[in-house]
Amino acid sequence: MFAVELPPTAATLIFTFLVASVVTIGTLTVDRVNRVLFTCKIIAMAAVLFFLAPNVTHSYLLSLPLEQGLLFAAIPVIFTSFGFHGSIPAIVKYLDGHTKSLKLVMLVGSAIPLMVYLFWQIVTLGVVDQSTMVNNQGLGALILLLQQTVSAGAISQAIGIFADLALLTSFLGVSLGLFQFLGDTFKSSDAISSRLLVALTTFTPPLMFALFYPEGFIAALGYAAVALVILAIFLPVALVHKVRKQPIQGDSYRVIGGSQGLVVCALMGVAIVVAQGLIVVGILPSLG
Repeated sequence: MFAVELPPTAATLIFTFLVASVVTIGTLTVDRVNRVLFTCKIIAMAAVLFFLAPNVTHSYLLSLPLEQGLLFAAIPVIFTSFGFHGSIPAIVKYLDGHTKSLKLVMLVGSAIPLMVYLFWQIVTLGVVDQSTMVNNQGLGALILLLQQTVSAGAISQAIGIFADLALLTSFLGVSLGLFQFLGDTFKSSDAISSRLLVALTTFTPPLMFALFYPEGFIAALGYAAVALVILAIFLPVALVHKVRKQPIQGDSYRVIGGSQGLVVCALMGVAIVVAQGLIVVGILPSLG
């Protein structure tokens, strides 16, 4: 991002330390830092669109995946990549459980990343054909390929900044959710020693994974989808179903959709688990 060459191990350690420091300080700090980073990411995204949008080819966007079943195989990874659900307890606590604010946060916080992701897919998949992209895997190869395709040297810097900020902002959100979950599990206090212990528990496993098995990131997203389905779909559906059997008290909030909505959510969770299972047994292609 700043043209500074660092060994992979040193870069991983520095990145983890910075994120851990922000998360450990508190949710307010994460909110303020994320706002600044997200604003910079939108600016970088606008620069990427400026360079790539005029070169989008409709035929590239309309072509089917080269490998059969790839769309279905991508579902677990996509679900995990957008899995902000673990951050909800921290957000609820941060907003003091204010229902109106929470609804706004969920809707806007989901819509903005979706729009950014769709634009990113359009300007990358629409500029390079699939065969060429398959033969140039990895972010570095993609940046070089796009730079050569559109003949714009500044595109590499814009994409690099956008990719770095996308990773950093998502890491902050996911880390905050895990930090809050472990803090609640251990019943930790706001004392510095207690928060440091929770931070150590939160960041040590992913740090070890990044240091000793960095190529397993995509594969891990697929397997993590199964756990996230339980946490973000099956468990909430079961809780809502149980609560709806109880008498309504006061101004209780109820999500639209009724029992049919719960069934649809549960079936979506089943589809994600089935997709990951088919990848494991080799019926669907692996993305890792």
